[in-house]
Amino acid sequence: MAKEAKAETKRGPGHRAVDARDAIAELTERAQEISLEAGTKVSEAMRDVISAAAGIAGFAVESARDLIQYMVRRGQMTPEEGDKLLRDAEVAHRKRPASERRKATATEIVTKQRQVARAKAAAQRERAMQQHIAMVTRAHQAANKPKKAAKKAKPAKKKSGKRR
Repeated sequence: MAKEAKAETKRGPGHRAVDARDAIAELTERAQEISLEAGTKVSEAMRDVISAAAGIAGFAVESARDLIQYMVRRGQMTPEEGDKLLRDAEVAHRKRPASERRKATATEIVTKQRQVARAKAAAQRERAMQQHIAMVTRAHQAANKPKKAAKKAKPAKKKSGKRR
């Protein structure tokens, strides 16, 4: 019986370092994504709270909660202080008139504006595509249109005149 030998690819002695570098690069990339995601959430919460404080937009208890959790995680506030501040904010928010409580937050306003802008851009792209399709269709029709035969030049008329 002949045993079939598996063809193994020989790796150099430094192959493990390359694998480790790939893993570290992947982890670093994922950490960056998480950081951006968290930064976006905090910036949206800040926008909401500042806009509400200025009276520009409605107050969102969720945004206040996000900011308090962020501050507690960073050690800028104790969990007890955060809980008390959040309870006070919720009580004050409930005391506001219903019309103010229903007022859109800054994030909701920005989201709506982005949706409108995206819809306009999509409509513009659609119009441009329709114009392009119409132009290409006309060009194809013109190219495929049977060409008229070139008119043959009429032979020149002989002058009837006497020769001298």
